Amino acid sequence: MKRQRLLGPVAACALVLGACGTQTAPGAPIPSQAAEVASPSATPVPCGTVTGPRGPARVSVQGRTVACDEAKTLLTQYFGRLTPADLANPDGAGPLALGPWTCGSDPGAPLAANCSTEDDREIISNPG
Repeated sequence: MKRQRLLGPVAACALVLGACGTQTAPGAPIPSQAAEVASPSATPVPCGTVTGPRGPARVSVQGRTVACDEAKTLLTQYFGRLTPADLANPDGAGPLALGPWTCGSDPGAPLAANCSTEDDREIISNPG
């Protein structure tokens, strides 16, 4: 009988604490919604083309966190800063810092570029 009395208060505490852990603050996103908002789209969004050092480059943004105009402007700036030495580098061009962005290109393919930020925004280009 004593055992049942001890389990009663313990069970009551567990229920109270368990209920507290499932409540969210008013206006706070539900955890599954927060994860959905934070994860970018897996499919790149095409933004058109810009002129690179060796022809046109197709510009895309990863997810929908960067406006296409911003992406095209950034890649135009990146391509404009590449020197002949950058273009000839066997390891690829870059990395170059442009504000909060860091950009670089694949070895032997300066138009295959990637620019990203610390907060996971990403812009990519491919020969096009």
